[in-house]
Amino acid sequence: MSSGNAISRLALKHREWLIAQNEAAAKKIFWFLAYVNKSDWRAKWLLKLINEIDSNEIHNIINKARIDFVKKNQKLDKENKALIPEKEMQALEKIKSVAPVYIGIIDAASNWVIDYYGDAARLPNENEWKRLKKSNLNGKITMSFALQWRYNFKNIFD
Repeated sequence: MSSGNAISRLALKHREWLIAQNEAAAKKIFWFLAYVNKSDWRAKWLLKLINEIDSNEIHNIINKARIDFVKKNQKLDKENKALIPEKEMQALEKIKSVAPVYIGIIDAASNWVIDYYGDAARLPNENEWKRLKKSNLNGKITMSFALQWRYNFKNIFD
C-alpha cells in the first residue's frame, strides 16, 4: 500500500467522528494529513496519535514516543549525527495537558504544519472542504515530494 493510501485510510477512519466533534478541528487534521512528511520523527508519532484519537491510549502512545525519542537520540549521538531536538518531544508531551486530549492532538498536528511549512500551507477552502467531507478518500490524500503539495488540494478528490 502506498503512503497516500495509508493516510487516506486514516482520514476515512476518523472523518465522521472528527466532524461530529468539531468541524474546524477536523479541517486541521485533514490539513496535517495533506502536508505530513512521514520521515519526520514528530510527524510519525502524530500519525500514531491521530490513529488512536478517539481511544484511551493517547498517554501510553506519548510515553512510548518518549522511549523512542531517547533511543533514537542515543543512536544518533553514537553516530555523531544531529539529535532530534527536545522541542519535538515537548510538542507531544504538551498533548497530555489538554482536555479533551483530542484537542491537544489536533493542535499539535496543526502546529507541526505551521512549524514546517509556515505560510506555504493553507487550509482547504469551503468548496474543497465540502468535497473532502463527501469524497471516498481513495489514496489521493498525500503530499508530492516534488511539488510539496503547495496550495493544491484539488488532487485529493475523485
